[in-house]
Amino acid sequence: MHHFVGQKHKHARQKRSLKTKAPRPNGPYVRALDKITFIAGIVGPITVFPQVYQIFTTHNAGGVSTIAWLLIFIVTLPWIFYGIAHREPAIIWSTILWEIMNALVFIGAVLYS
Repeated sequence: MHHFVGQKHKHARQKRSLKTKAPRPNGPYVRALDKITFIAGIVGPITVFPQVYQIFTTHNAGGVSTIAWLLIFIVTLPWIFYGIAHREPAIIWSTILWEIMNALVFIGAVLYS
């Protein structure tokens, strides 16, 4: 019963939002922000590269928490599906790159801890 009430509320809210939905802003500020966010999404994961490089060149992952990097990988994963569902390339590509870097640190921590 409780689940049904929640679903009913969700559908009513969706119907109301469809009637009052404003068009997506598309001015120069938003376009610039979209570009900056996309660039930040690509550059951000590269910031983990020094950690990956150090682990794999020294074969030492001392001080790197395997559990923490596994959890980071797990909680980041849904963002890929979120980006796909909302058709947001910046979220999709940024998250894929983050996941690659997270996985490399995790793998290095498992191999060299």
